[in-house]
Amino acid sequence: MSTDPALWSRRKLLRTAGLAGLGLAAAPALAACAGGSDTGGGGGATTHLRVALGWISNVEFAGFWIADDRGYYAEEGLEIEFVPGGPNAPQPTQTLAGGGAEIAIPVALQAFISAVNEGNDFVAYGTMFQNAPSALLSMAKKPVRTAQDLVGAKVLGQQGVQPYIEAAMRLAGVPVQYEFIPVGYEPSPLVEGQGDVYTCFATNQPIMLEQQGLVADRDFVVTTYEQLGLPQYASPLCSQRSWLDANRPVVEKFMHATVRGWQDNATDPSVAAHLAVEKYGADLGLDLAQQTRENELQIPYTQSDLTRSSGLFRIDPERLAGPMYTAYQAAGVQPLPDVAKIVDTTVLDAVFQGRATV
Repeated sequence: MSTDPALWSRRKLLRTAGLAGLGLAAAPALAACAGGSDTGGGGGATTHLRVALGWISNVEFAGFWIADDRGYYAEEGLEIEFVPGGPNAPQPTQTLAGGGAEIAIPVALQAFISAVNEGNDFVAYGTMFQNAPSALLSMAKKPVRTAQDLVGAKVLGQQGVQPYIEAAMRLAGVPVQYEFIPVGYEPSPLVEGQGDVYTCFATNQPIMLEQQGLVADRDFVVTTYEQLGLPQYASPLCSQRSWLDANRPVVEKFMHATVRGWQDNATDPSVAAHLAVEKYGADLGLDLAQQTRENELQIPYTQSDLTRSSGLFRIDPERLAGPMYTAYQAAGVQPLPDVAKIVDTTVLDAVFQGRATV
């Protein structure tokens, strides 16, 4: 579900795109090694880290912008270089595998899994989103809230989402019967009545409807894939295993500062929106109102019962190996690597030290 730039003008794409690419599509990866570097000397050395992002430098990465702008990384002795993604950029897993970054944040968990299946010894130690904002958008006059509602429906979406629509129907035990109509990354075909439901990102396309004066639950309905029985983490943070093993204290410092930034973000969504528009994505033509609203919508996706008890960015190996892998299996994704070999929870254990905040 990566963005096709031919569908929109560049300016419209960048003004409205929030988590486009946060779908469940696979991404290729190249096998190589990555390394870090230090600048300065003696006890005052600063560690330079390159972080490959899965999308453009917009408010999707709110907490990172705050951590950087407020000096949290600098306090840890870190200098962060963010490597933006986007429609024409390499996948962050490719950048990581090719030695262009020490940390990668692929938009989709499946991109990480695909990179592992390509032979890369990657390990994830955190995830931005506890549930992917991948969702279905429907009009309230004919809402789609369950897989049963999809039976016989005209589904407007981007190529590549069909396996997950069908997986939701299989898991619900309903007939896999629907009509798929390919469309672009804006929901006007749904509003115009060309279909019954539109595949979207809950943090993106609903904002377009709000800007037209429509109201959620009164005029339109957003149903996440999780609500359809397809829970998935999104935007995992990963590195080469050998690099993590050699630089664990550095990663702990990076995650400590990053968590501080995301904790701050939850208190005032407007701060990071301004940073995205005016500083980190200043050349992208981003719209402040849209970025603020996107941040408001994405914050709940970074939170869960697990984060409330154990801290942000947490990964639950049992949830991944259980319902998440079940969803992938229903969608025909294989092979699924041993979770114990691709997830390291000890980095965040060291960061939080038994607390839920830092």
